[in-house]
Amino acid sequence: MKKAALAILGVLVLVYIAAIFVTNDPDEQKPGTRLSGNLAEDQNPDWSFLDGRTKAYIETRSLYLIPHSITVSSWSENGQLYVGCRACDTKYWPKNVVGDPNIRIKIDGKIYKRRAVRLSDEERDAIIKSDKPMPGMGLFRIDPR
Repeated sequence: MKKAALAILGVLVLVYIAAIFVTNDPDEQKPGTRLSGNLAEDQNPDWSFLDGRTKAYIETRSLYLIPHSITVSSWSENGQLYVGCRACDTKYWPKNVVGDPNIRIKIDGKIYKRRAVRLSDEERDAIIKSDKPMPGMGLFRIDPR
């Protein structure tokens, strides 16, 4: 009985360690773990190459050390990269960013090491310029580390 319990514990530890290091990109609504791919050579690009809203993937660090990645919509405005978040208070990744704002973002197959900064509602409204109220809508500026 004791050997079986130790074997199960050993398998669980191996699975946990693998989850920390093995890549698993998110797929639309399904979250992932560590993003796959290589770091971009230029870590401070001119984001104007983005044409409108662009699908991106954000990897955050969780409290339990396993990376958490999700699919987001990103866009560039005045050379600055932004990521929006609807119903932010109900999602894991914004909470992870509060704990550690250092993220990795994957755009066009390239990974960038960045820092996510949540903007105040006033800053958000100045950038989005919407006539409709946006309760729960968060906006993150993606800065260099």
